[in-house]
Amino acid sequence: MSNDSSSKRQKTVIGLLVALVLVLGFFALNRNSAVENLEEEKAILVSELEEYKRDLIGQVAANDSMNSYIIAETARLNAAIEEITNLKNVTQSELAKYRNQVNTLRKEVVRLTSQVDSVNKAYAVLGEAKAQVDAQLTDEQAKNADLSNQNTNLSGKVATALKLQLSALEATAVRVSGKGIEKPTTSAGRANRIKACFTVAQNAIAESSKRTVYMRINTPDGRVLPSQSDERSMKVGSETIYFSAKSEIMYEGKQVQSCAAFDLNSILKPGTYTVEVFSDNVKIGTSTLVLN
Repeated sequence: MSNDSSSKRQKTVIGLLVALVLVLGFFALNRNSAVENLEEEKAILVSELEEYKRDLIGQVAANDSMNSYIIAETARLNAAIEEITNLKNVTQSELAKYRNQVNTLRKEVVRLTSQVDSVNKAYAVLGEAKAQVDAQLTDEQAKNADLSNQNTNLSGKVATALKLQLSALEATAVRVSGKGIEKPTTSAGRANRIKACFTVAQNAIAESSKRTVYMRINTPDGRVLPSQSDERSMKVGSETIYFSAKSEIMYEGKQVQSCAAFDLNSILKPGTYTVEVFSDNVKIGTSTLVLN
């Protein structure tokens, strides 16, 4: 009887131990499953953060201040990714906290992406407007340059128009008698005076003033017959040259006739003489004289 009782107790103990092992096995299985689920959740959070980071980096702003903000937000995502990745023995409550952080970061990325997109669109519109303004400015600059050239040309034409202009010029050699009577001659040996008689044309826009008209005689051998007065040179452009004689006229916009004369103190050589007339620092006429 005692053996039967002992055998029953042993069976009962064995049954309890088997039941305990089964219960412990069930809890261990659930524990492992929970851990696996938590690790999977952690991996999902990291994956989402990586995706948000890629989206954020893909936004290129149109100005430096927005780019700086994108860099700062990307750094925040990197810190969250590293923190979640390094979690050990993570709990459900910890993952819930990080899930909330991820949701907050996701909303911030969406908001920032929208802002960057708006800024880029605004800068695109501004870029188009700037391009139009630049094109208009270039066009106006071209027009201004053209007007400037026209004004320069017009100023040059006006300056030329303001100067004296000859309507007639005749160079002659004369023989002056003792009584002062002039007689034209073509003989180099008989001539003792060379004259340039000219007609200044009418000019309604030229300034009324006293003007000096210069005569310059060039000999056949390339010399200039210099004036016998103390004043012998004149300015033509930027050059200083000799003249032979000059004549003063009072010009009031109407036609004027005058002559400049050069008295010879030596016998001329035969040949072709070129007589030039100048006023206001420019040449206004040329004539030739052939002496035998």
